[in-house]
Amino acid sequence: MKQSNRNIQPEEILKHISTSELHKFILNYGAKHPEFMEKFIATFSPQQISAGKEDYAGTIMNAFGSNTLKSGSRYRQWDDYGFDAVDVAEDLKPLLDKADYFIKYKNCDEAILICRALIETVPNEWNPDFDYDGDVQVVYDAAIDKLQEMLEQNLLSAAQKKALFTWYSAEQKNEKHRHIGLNTDLKALEEFFTDTPEMLQQSIKNIDERIDRAVSDYEKEKAAMQKIRLLQNAGLEHEAETAISQYLEFSDVRKLRVEELLYKKQYEEAIDLIKDGIKIAESKKLYGTLNDWKDKLLDIYVLQKDKAKIISTAEDLFINGRDSRKYYQTLKKYIPQAEWPHALQRLLAGMSDGGWGGANEFKAEILIEHQMWDSLFALCKKANAESIEKYEKYLKPYYAKEIFDVYFNYAEKQALITDKQAYTNVARILKKMKGYEGGKEIVNKLLLKYRELYKRRKNMMEELKGV
Repeated sequence: MKQSNRNIQPEEILKHISTSELHKFILNYGAKHPEFMEKFIATFSPQQISAGKEDYAGTIMNAFGSNTLKSGSRYRQWDDYGFDAVDVAEDLKPLLDKADYFIKYKNCDEAILICRALIETVPNEWNPDFDYDGDVQVVYDAAIDKLQEMLEQNLLSAAQKKALFTWYSAEQKNEKHRHIGLNTDLKALEEFFTDTPEMLQQSIKNIDERIDRAVSDYEKEKAAMQKIRLLQNAGLEHEAETAISQYLEFSDVRKLRVEELLYKKQYEEAIDLIKDGIKIAESKKLYGTLNDWKDKLLDIYVLQKDKAKIISTAEDLFINGRDSRKYYQTLKKYIPQAEWPHALQRLLAGMSDGGWGGANEFKAEILIEHQMWDSLFALCKKANAESIEKYEKYLKPYYAKEIFDVYFNYAEKQALITDKQAYTNVARILKKMKGYEGGKEIVNKLLLKYRELYKRRKNMMEELKGV
C-alpha cells in the first residue's frame, strides 16, 4: 500500500535534497507555471533589500573558523591555531561575487552591507603570520575597491552616500585597519566625500585627527598629502597652498611646491627650497630622498645651462647616487675634453671595486672604454678568478702568464672542495688553461694528479672526462 505524503514536512525534504535538484525543480516548474516564477523573482530578486537579515559577518567568521590549522616550531608545542589563508579566501570570494551581483542590478544597499561586513570583520580574524601571500588581504582590498567603484560611477543616492560617509568617518579611526591593506587602504574612499560643505569639513577633520595621532613621519606625511589633494580636488586652492606651507618638512609636500615654482620658471626659489629639503633629508638620514633632491637640482642646472653646477652635481650623484651610468653620460657631455683624463681618475677613485660577486661591472666597462688594461687587470685580480675569466679577451694579450697563474691557483683551490659546483669550476678552468702557452702539458699533469687523489669522487671524475 502506497504511503501518503501528507505527513512529510517541507523542512525535512529541504534538509535532504541537493541544491542542484532544487534548482532543476524551480526552473522546470517555473517554465510551466509563469505565476510561480513571477512570485519567485519578486521574492528573491537581487533588487530586494535584506535590511541586514543575512548574517554576512557570521559567514565571514565561519570562513575563518572552518579553515583552521595548527602551526609551531622546534621552540614551542604545536598548539598555535591559525587559519588556512587560501581556503579562507576561497570561502570569502562568493561574497564578493554576490556584491557584484547586487551592484549589477543596482541594489547598492545590499552590496554596501557585504563590503562593510568584509571590511569590518576580516581584520578581527586576520593574522599576518598565517596569510603569507596576502590571499585574505586581497579579499579585504576588493571590498574597498567595490565601494570605490560605486562612488566613482555615482551609483549611490545622496542618502546612501551620506550613510556610507557616516560609517566611514567612524570606521577609519579603528586601528585594526592600519596594516591589513595589501594594495589599498580604507582611506582611499576619502576623496569621494566632498559633496557638501559638511562632508568636506568632516573629511578634513578626520585627516587632521589622523595627523595628530600619527605614530611616524611616514603616516603624518601620507595624511598631509591626502589633506592637500582633498582641498585641491574641492577647488580650495588657497587652503591647499596654506596646507602645503604648513607641511613643507615632508618631501612629497615640498615637491608639490617645487613643481609649482618650476612651472612658473622661478628657478632660484625652487633651488632654495630643494637645498632646504636636502638639509632635512641629511638630518633624517633619508639618503634616497637626498639623492632625489640632488637629481632635481641637476635638472634645474641643465635648464639654466650652468655647466659648473651641472658637473659638480652630476659628479656627486655619480659617486653617491643610484644610477652612475646616467650621470657618467652627463659628465662626458659637459666636461671639456682637455679636463676629461683628470676627471676620469677622480671618478674611478670614487667608485667601489666590487663585492663578493666579483668586480664592479660598470667600473670595468669604463676601464675597457679607455683601454686602461693595467687598472682592469688589477681590478679583476683583486676580485676573483671569475672576474678575470669574464674579461679574459681584453686581458689575455697583455697578461697571459699572470692569468694562467691565477687560473692554476684557482683550480688547485677548487679541487680541494667537495662540491659539485667546485668540480664544474675545475673542469671549466682547466679547459681555459689549455689555451695558453704550455698549458696543455700542465693541465695533463693536473688531470693525472686529480684522477689519482680524488678517484673516489665520482662526480668530479665525470666532470674531468670533458677536459
